[in-house]
Amino acid sequence: MGASEWLYFVPFQQSEQVALDRLRAEVFARDADYYREEGIESPAALMEGGWLEEEGAHSVLDVDRVVRCEPDTEEAGDVRVVEGPEVAELFGTATPSRQTVQQAVDSRRPEWFPPFGRGSGCCTIVYGGDNRPEALCFWGATGD
Repeated sequence: MGASEWLYFVPFQQSEQVALDRLRAEVFARDADYYREEGIESPAALMEGGWLEEEGAHSVLDVDRVVRCEPDTEEAGDVRVVEGPEVAELFGTATPSRQTVQQAVDSRRPEWFPPFGRGSGCCTIVYGGDNRPEALCFWGATGD
């Protein structure tokens, strides 16, 4: 089937993990018809059931934990927080707007724009016009 790239914006909150968990629950609920196997009633059950290892959801459902690590060291299932100097390097500013992040992720070149491996993702803070955190952006590439 190939890899699928995905991108989501969610309202800002301090905990990236809580934001990821909520986003996954929303996507699962919205796309629940796709996962019709008995016993698959939550994102956690989807992960535990082994179904994603074979098929993949080609969405944020393929990742489940937020990590802080060096670039290109995230593992399958990880969402690495992009912060500090890397934000300015990727987006051209330390306080990227939604439009700036959207354009950068949409035009990413796989050889230099994270995440570098399939089955993982990244997230970063998105800023509003007043340079205050407005949202979190989660993006990645998953699938076979």
